[in-house]
Amino acid sequence: MLPKFLDRLTPRVYPRTRLLTAALVWSAVGFLLTAKGLWISRQEPAHLFLVAIAAGLGMGLVKSRLVFDKVARKIILNIEKKPRPVCLGGLFSVRNWALILVMSFFGRTLGAISMNTSLKTGIYVMVGSGLALSSLLMWKAWKKPLPFPL
Repeated sequence: MLPKFLDRLTPRVYPRTRLLTAALVWSAVGFLLTAKGLWISRQEPAHLFLVAIAAGLGMGLVKSRLVFDKVARKIILNIEKKPRPVCLGGLFSVRNWALILVMSFFGRTLGAISMNTSLKTGIYVMVGSGLALSSLLMWKAWKKPLPFPL
């Protein structure tokens, strides 16, 4: 148990708020990564720009369905199985927080290394669009009535 003074400072929220926060985080990160991908290739010739975006969106759809949807469903189940107010930091599991740190590290590394701009664009758009698409599951879970009374 936490010491009493730390327990009082813990931001406790209901499942609906945690679902909203998760949906906002995934949507915001998805849109920001996609925007970064578009921004870094703004100087590329139009045909390379469009190919990179189309490839990134196509792979993002696949990544969303095969990877991110499974993670989103696990997060939703994790949030819904804790009906009482719990710490907002418990929004994601320890494994999810570790995955977030690893993905952040890879994103920073990708931004720092020298590689083809169209390839970087495709990668940013793939991850960003995949996250944004899978965030729809969280938005749907947030919108539906809760299976338990508050």
